[in-house]
Amino acid sequence: MNQRRYTRWTRPAAKVLAQAHRAAYRATNGRLGGRWQGADVAWITTTGRRSGRRHTTPVVCLREQGQLAVVASNGGSDQVPDWWLNLQHDPRGEVEIARSRRQIWARWAHPDLEQRVASRFAQAFPRFERYRERTARAIPVVILHTEPAEPVGPSTGASSVCNSPAYLAS
Repeated sequence: MNQRRYTRWTRPAAKVLAQAHRAAYRATNGRLGGRWQGADVAWITTTGRRSGRRHTTPVVCLREQGQLAVVASNGGSDQVPDWWLNLQHDPRGEVEIARSRRQIWARWAHPDLEQRVASRFAQAFPRFERYRERTARAIPVVILHTEPAEPVGPSTGASSVCNSPAYLAS
């Protein structure tokens, strides 16, 4: 399937699935939809960069050095996910895991951390490698901090994960 057709089909389907996922999660008080293939599902709420409205999106996350790591894969689409574009515009947001909500600041992981976490995602989720092969864009690893971090964007590699308190106990 070519990338253009894939993107056109995936985007509306992903929105419908996310709405159904959220409904099941809310209706069961987090018992359904809180985990996927052994990993936590994080519900990221961002502020729309154009609309200014709040948007909530489910993403699979891994814990890394006391923080949460997510990937902006968008199912392997060439189109960057809206939640990541919103966080690049305004890195502040909110994350909910297991019905616990926290304020977060997002930052693109520095190259060493990005490589390590991308490898962990590929091991945990075999489809992730297909996503990386399918798209021409780099799929960023995003670190969600509980304290303000440096500006969002590709890191120069000069900084590491900020020394903030552990997000959630592992």
